[in-house]
Amino acid sequence: MIRIIDQFLLDLKIKGTAEKTITEYSKFLKGINRIKALEKWDKTDVNKYIMEKHNECFIGTVVICKTKIKAFFTWAGKSEIVCHLNT
Repeated sequence: MIRIIDQFLLDLKIKGTAEKTITEYSKFLKGINRIKALEKWDKTDVNKYIMEKHNECFIGTVVICKTKIKAFFTWAGKSEIVCHLNT
């Protein structure tokens, strides 16, 4: 799955995304990939992760996490597992 993360990051770079943003996406995605391989994530995993973040982070951080998760899974063709997220 690291390869697909790298492809996503390359697409961000091609679109002109700032290097700092790309670095943040890289850290975030590789971090959640350690929890469970991203190719195995489903809607339940997304919801569980978001609820855990609600319990330990400020709401602004939760919104950022939701945005990153939604951007990645939508790009990866798995928008059905994140379409319920309000971002």
